[in-house]
Order: sequence, then C-alpha cells, then structure tokens
Amino acid sequence: MNRKPYIQKQPSNWWVKNPFYRFYMLREATAIPLFLYSILLMAGVFALTKGEETFISWVMAMKSPVMVLFHLIAFAAAMLHAYTFFDMVPKVMVIRLGDKQVPGSTLKALHWVAFAVCTVVLFIFAGMLF
Repeated sequence: MNRKPYIQKQPSNWWVKNPFYRFYMLREATAIPLFLYSILLMAGVFALTKGEETFISWVMAMKSPVMVLFHLIAFAAAMLHAYTFFDMVPKVMVIRLGDKQVPGSTLKALHWVAFAVCTVVLFIFAGMLF
C-alpha cells in the first residue's frame, strides 16, 4: 500500500508574518526596477543609434515627472541592493592575513569607500564635478 505524501498547505502570504522574510522579499524585489532601468538605458542607446532627433526626444521623455519618479525608485532600489550586498560581504568574503582575520567592519568600510570613489569618478567623467 502506497500513500500520497503529506503536503502542507502554504498560504500565498506566508512571508508577511515574519519581518526577516518581508525584508528578504523587498531585497529580492529590488531586481525588478533595476531590470526595467537597464531596459530603459538600452532604449536610450537604441535611440542614440537612430539619430540626434530620436535621442533628444528620448532625453526629453526622461525629464517627465513620471520618469523622474521612476529614476528615484530605481536609485532607492540600487542603494538598498548595495547596502544589503555590502552587509553580506563579511559573511562570504573571509580574508586572512597570516593567522589573523580582517574584521568584517573593515571589509564593509572598504566596499563603501570603493563605491564612493567610483561614484565620484563617474560624476567627474559626466561633468557633474569640477
């Protein structure tokens, strides 16, 4: 006699009850606006290949209030993603110097410094600084 295995019913909102899972789902959901933003940037590159007039119309569309709001949402998603990634670094990137381990706080700080340096360099190349 072969029985069916017991499968426990799981409600679709099982993750809402636990704050850890809510934050986990939020962190995973940051991929959606970042994916859409990458498609938006590819559309800009495509508009650039079609000529100056098409690219200028794309740039003007990016200045609309809806797109500015979308840019802010994508920026917030990217910052949350970066924060959680840098927070995870000490757990997955163990560096030993001799018989001592580099403290996790040092690794996190170095990642934020590298992030800030890259941001400043990009701003300089974009003509927004200096």
